[in-house]
Order: sequence, then C-alpha cells, then structure tokens
Amino acid sequence: MSRLNVLLIRPLLEQDELVTSLELAGIQIYRYPVMKIEPVLAPHAKSKILDFDHYQIAIFVSRTAARLGVDWLENYWPMLPVGVRYYAVGKATAAELAERGILAESPQTAFNSEALLALDSLRSVVGQRALIFAGEGGRTLLAEELQKRGATVDRCELYRRRTMKDSAGKIARLLTDKKLDLVAAHSGELLHNLLAVVPDELHGALCRLPVVVPGERVASIARDLSFDRVLTAPSAAPEDMVSTILEWYSNKI
Repeated sequence: MSRLNVLLIRPLLEQDELVTSLELAGIQIYRYPVMKIEPVLAPHAKSKILDFDHYQIAIFVSRTAARLGVDWLENYWPMLPVGVRYYAVGKATAAELAERGILAESPQTAFNSEALLALDSLRSVVGQRALIFAGEGGRTLLAEELQKRGATVDRCELYRRRTMKDSAGKIARLLTDKKLDLVAAHSGELLHNLLAVVPDELHGALCRLPVVVPGERVASIARDLSFDRVLTAPSAAPEDMVSTILEWYSNKI
C-alpha cells in the first residue's frame, strides 16, 4: 500500500493531536500553514476582563481563545469570581481550560456553535450577561442567538488571523509534482487563504484534490470554492477527521 500524503494548512499548534493521530496511522503529513495567529488585546477587550465579575456566562470559541483568555484573567483575577458558568465550543478547548483549572461545559457530539447553543443550560438566559472570548471577526451566530434568548452579549477579541505566505512555494511545488493526495482544512477561512497563496495556474490542480473538512457548513464553503471532492467529517475532533480520511483512502485503494 502506498503512503497517503496529506497537506495540513491550519496554524501550527504546540501539541497537535491531529498530527499525532495521522502519524500513528502511517500518513505522510506536510504541515504548511496558510494562516497565523497574532495575539492582540484592544482597550475595549481589557475593560471586559476587568469587569469579568459582571458576567454569568463565559464562552471560549477555540484553544487559542482559551489559552490567551485565561492568561489575561489570571493577570487581573488571581481568584476567579464566583457565579460564572464556563463553556467551550470543542473538546480541545475544554481540555485547555481544564489544564488551567477551569471546568467548562461543551457539546458531546458536534463541536460547533450550533451544538453549544443546543445545551440545556443555555436555553434560558434571559437577563444574563455573556462574554465570548474569540478572535477578531469570525462567526456571529453565538452572540446573535444568545441575544435573541434574552442575554446581553459582549465579545473579548484576543487575537487576529493573518494570511501566511511563507509556505506558498512549497505548496506550489507539491502540487506541480503531484505529491499530494488530500488536503485537510478546518475552516472556510483556511480554504480562502490556501487559494490566496497558491498561484492561479495551480488552482485547478488544487481543487481536484479531495479536501476533508469538519461539518456541513465548511463543506458548503469548500464546494462554493470549486473543490471537486469534499469529504465531510462529523466534527473537527482528531478522531473524526482521521477516520474520515482513512475511510476515503480504504475505498480508494
């Protein structure tokens, strides 16, 4: 059996369970990020942290939001205020919080905003204040839906995403040499960035490659961007992404 070659384009993580799982499965990984994360803390975000005891709900949308958010909270709140309920969009984010001593509720199946909003404890939030730790931009579904349910919602934006072109030449060579079998993309933004760094003349070769994405929302973005074969994993959890890749590969060989 020939070795499967996968392009992984998300920002580098210190501990990436997906990389570990892919390597254990005998898959060749090309880690060429097309996006980088830059920490920021706008003055309005700092004021939200200083007023953290005014909130009843704290939501962390990513591992980066959890890491940076807890760093800032520890700077200003050596003892976290009582009465705050913590939430994490995904398992990895919840694990990041747990390592810092914060127990957060998170969905048990799908790991996205829709699944978080389906939690029983977020169904009735009338009169409560919620703070969402996130990056600049991104989805607005959480805030909009919680506001519809009667909560007052603020965002604490802790980082920004930048297109990263450092690996553009390496990705182009992989495409030219037909070294890749599949692309793993965790968001629509990553797919947009990938197309931005790949030369126009190689877009056809790129979009003919299968792309594995988490969930139907990102799958729809991939199809809109003209990717021919979109493999939809149930979630961004490493086990879901890897099992989707291996299932496709077993049917291919």
